Amino acid sequence: MGNLSNSEKKKIPKYDDPSQIEMGLIQFNLDKCNGCGLCVKACPGDAIKLQNKKAKLTDRPECIACGDCVAICSEKAITLVKSYRYSGRYKTIDQGGLELPRL
Repeated sequence: MGNLSNSEKKKIPKYDDPSQIEMGLIQFNLDKCNGCGLCVKACPGDAIKLQNKKAKLTDRPECIACGDCVAICSEKAITLVKSYRYSGRYKTIDQGGLELPRL
């Protein structure tokens, strides 16, 4: 698990502390969105809602950048912009680029 110091091993993240949590971010192309709502159903963080028959982030998005919404969107209207990150218990040693779930 790499060279972690004792203080790094003992830290536990506080998931309600904005200084330790950086939510993922998705972007919608509203010209492509057909309002089908599949992304809303697929999102495990309830980060997406439909408003005026178009997808958008909720007021307090809990996006974990899982990519489920991107994978299920038949119109290719959703893009992953930023990955979910947290600090605390584990030191991020190697985090690759965002990748879509396997089909």
